[in-house]
Amino acid sequence: MKIIGLTRIRNEESIIKDTLDHMAEFCDEVYVFDDASEDNTISICKNHPIVKGIIENKNWQQDREHEEFSNRQELLVLGQKNADFNDWFVYMDADERIEFDWSLLATTDKDAVVMKLFDFYITEEDKDLDYTHRKWIGPEYREILFSFRNNPNLIYHKRDQREVSLPKDAKILKAGFVKHYGKAISIQQWEETCDYYANYFNDNYKEKWLARKGKAIHTVSDFNKPLITWNQKETLGIPLVDKYTKKKNFIQKLENSIKKRLKIK
Repeated sequence: MKIIGLTRIRNEESIIKDTLDHMAEFCDEVYVFDDASEDNTISICKNHPIVKGIIENKNWQQDREHEEFSNRQELLVLGQKNADFNDWFVYMDADERIEFDWSLLATTDKDAVVMKLFDFYITEEDKDLDYTHRKWIGPEYREILFSFRNNPNLIYHKRDQREVSLPKDAKILKAGFVKHYGKAISIQQWEETCDYYANYFNDNYKEKWLARKGKAIHTVSDFNKPLITWNQKETLGIPLVDKYTKKKNFIQKLENSIKKRLKIK
């Protein structure tokens, strides 16, 4: 059994070596889709021993919701050319770091692994530090499909699709945690992210990210909740939407619970 890493990237020269080093801890090989990077990202990937193949997209397209799924589908097809039926894939973005017991994949009867992803934030106390030294996260987590067993019926086919579509009878294991640094790399990167989503995605994204411009430094989460540390995630973490059990556990319903645990009136 192999674990095959997949990642789609653009202009990630500041963090991509860290990402590939991290993936090398649990992946046997990694395949990269580079979305028209204009920096040194491609060179770093080509020189990293874990990378076995790179799709180099030279023409950046403005229809980002289409590219979200089509790029990932092209990357999956490349990975499947080198995968056996019992191999596993893990798809992750460059700004994510996974904590999971990968030995479970060798014995589980499940077909996919859904993990809890938490956002790290920049705060006044760590704004001048490297992103790896961020201390504070929001208590909210999203349950996202990160790893999946190879299957000919896997597909990315919907606009703005992050998670692969599984066969209808797929069984899911819920385990593992993910550190998401997308909001915590740097103040400059935060502003670039706000502009990106405001300019190239639909109105829902645009309104939300325009409102976040100039607010890279946080005292509360983007959902207006008190920040917690990574070590508190299992006791104080709360779901945004628990879609994999089909429950509408929106964060508002747990407001009183987290305030009680944090002793906030």
